[in-house]
Amino acid sequence: MTSKSVSTSFIASLILLPVAFALAITAGGASASNQLTLVLFGATVLVEVLALFRAVSARKLFSSSDLGYITWTLIAAFLVIRLIAEARLVTLNFNLAPKYVEDSSEWIFFYVIVLRYLYTLSDLLFVGALAATIRAYKSTGLKFGLMGRDYLYILLLWTMPVLAFVFKDNLFYSHLGDSYITTYRLVAVTVGTLIASLCIVVRRYASQMGGGAIARVWNMVVSAGIARTASFVALALMTNWWRPGALFFEQYLLWIFACCWLMAAIYQQQVLPRAIERPVVVTA
Repeated sequence: MTSKSVSTSFIASLILLPVAFALAITAGGASASNQLTLVLFGATVLVEVLALFRAVSARKLFSSSDLGYITWTLIAAFLVIRLIAEARLVTLNFNLAPKYVEDSSEWIFFYVIVLRYLYTLSDLLFVGALAATIRAYKSTGLKFGLMGRDYLYILLLWTMPVLAFVFKDNLFYSHLGDSYITTYRLVAVTVGTLIASLCIVVRRYASQMGGGAIARVWNMVVSAGIARTASFVALALMTNWWRPGALFFEQYLLWIFACCWLMAAIYQQQVLPRAIERPVVVTA
């Protein structure tokens, strides 16, 4: 699996998936489009599994004394916890576990409602990875700083949680049928925006270190963070007037999230062997 083959397949999927959705909803209506969305969810989880394996491989290329090792250890932990959360969602989406209703037992409440915050826990691990990366760059003693357009990008990013809060009533919709989903999605979009903002900082630092392949890694991470945060906003903006489309485009953006993480891990594996040949510090 090379970065070229993955990126080519990824770009093709960005075109083919909306076409497949248009055909499904035209031929079979909401039921067919929802089935396509469910299949896309399954494919997204599989890509996240591949991304985890690649992230673990990238971690092994660092020395345990390198700050980059800490970063990719936390990234691997982020993906592991996220996949545990995804496994829970698989059981719910494919009716392998009971759904929550108002008089459900405490165990069902815990499984359906509380355990969704595993995603938040994984996000916090990724925040730690970003903090470690920023610390690694600053430890070089070089002077790093953001450019004006970086602040503009960050400002634009923070419009997404604002939009989510404005349209928070739309976030209530959930096929899992509980009233707690809105709070979770507002938390998720806020933490996700924080992550995307920190990614922009790391990406700028990487470019100031010379850019190139390392910056390409963080370009993918930035894209992943933005796509995930945008998935909640798409759901909030579209649910009232086009529910099947809202569900599909939410999952479509999560597909982009997973693919970007896979590409980031592959790019990191390509960067490090070349960097080890020279006596330089690699902090990506």
